[in-house]
Amino acid sequence: MKKREYYLCRTVGKLRGQLFRLQRHRYEKAAVQLTVEEAILLNMVHERTNQISQNLAQVTGKNKSVVMRMLDSLEGKGLLVRSQNPDDRRENLLTLTEQGEKVMRQYSKIERSLSEDLLAGAVEEDVEAFFRVADIILGNGEKLLRG
Repeated sequence: MKKREYYLCRTVGKLRGQLFRLQRHRYEKAAVQLTVEEAILLNMVHERTNQISQNLAQVTGKNKSVVMRMLDSLEGKGLLVRSQNPDDRRENLLTLTEQGEKVMRQYSKIERSLSEDLLAGAVEEDVEAFFRVADIILGNGEKLLRG
């Protein structure tokens, strides 16, 4: 029997594309319409209140002007506010509004439901193994990026 070759980038790329399409489809049903990228940014701000926009650009791998346009859109929808960083006046701190928190809860429910649907039929041990391997890959990726 021939040993299976693992092409991680191809497999993850297919998985990422399918997840993106599924998220976009599920997000269409939300009360406040967000793109997948906007939902990701909103979640990042939610997880770390007073997030700095430069951090978002670095983490997402998008250039700062693209991130700024998405933040403008989220601010225009009343989901986040920017305030000047008291420690560095050149930076803006980002915080979710009450409406942003409400929308974040709705999108979290959508994501939880999608996760449950995608993991249907998988045994708990396999799911745990998947996340353990994903954590290893993420850690190794961080090491490779650092140098």
